[in-house]
Amino acid sequence: MRKNGQIKRILATAFGISLGATALVASPAAAATQIAHNCVGEQVIRCANVEMSSPGVFNAHARVTDSAGGGNYDVMVHELRLEILRDGIWWTVKEATTDDGWEPTQDVHRTLSWSCGSSPQVRMRAITTMQWADANGVSHGEITSGSVTVCPRT
Repeated sequence: MRKNGQIKRILATAFGISLGATALVASPAAAATQIAHNCVGEQVIRCANVEMSSPGVFNAHARVTDSAGGGNYDVMVHELRLEILRDGIWWTVKEATTDDGWEPTQDVHRTLSWSCGSSPQVRMRAITTMQWADANGVSHGEITSGSVTVCPRT
């Protein structure tokens, strides 16, 4: 009976160590969680997201991609904003202008992070302007993520 108890403790300890090692390995990959997301388009896929990098810390994320099998487009994220809704008005809390040139397949950008600190609950969204170009010219569009209620920190 005593050996069974020792074996159980050894197995429980080994399981705890392996679980802890798994958490350490998984943590960097799970650094940002998309909490509001919207993608549109078929030949040029355009996405706007609100990401949460840690509790109470958020950024806007934009991605534009020339999809395989469609036209041949160059793509660019032009502008990106993280906004909160206060008193019925959308206010920009972080923004980025990203005119770093055309990309042949995909362009991805994020704003700097914004922390809600001890602020009351707010609605938040990401909004982005993107461009895509082919032999026929340049097109542009704006996309907004869904909005999500966030804060205070939990």
